[in-house]
Amino acid sequence: PKSRFCRGVPDAKIRIFDLGRKKAKVDEFPLCGHMVSDEYEQLSSEALEAARICANKYMVKSCGKDGFHIRVRLHPFHVIRINKMLSCAGADRPTLLCQCWETSRKTS
Repeated sequence: PKSRFCRGVPDAKIRIFDLGRKKAKVDEFPLCGHMVSDEYEQLSSEALEAARICANKYMVKSCGKDGFHIRVRLHPFHVIRINKMLSCAGADRPTLLCQCWETSRKTS
């Protein structure tokens, strides 16, 4: 959600929340399972998307396309900020620290 503290909010990576045979009734499937976490955690939208893809591939392989229905009931409302990494040549060391280290090495 937008606020004055968090102006630009990136879109969530997870787009599809229902998978499999969506119009099937509850009685048509022999088993119903829920996955519940015991602890409070921060799940990113990338982690939810990866879990959805993995579960979908496994269920399609074992049950076929129309043998299951998966619903992701979480929505990533919380925006988790990740600092960007440097990706240019010599990015493993900032230049200021390198200069300070070189001057201290020359004086001793």
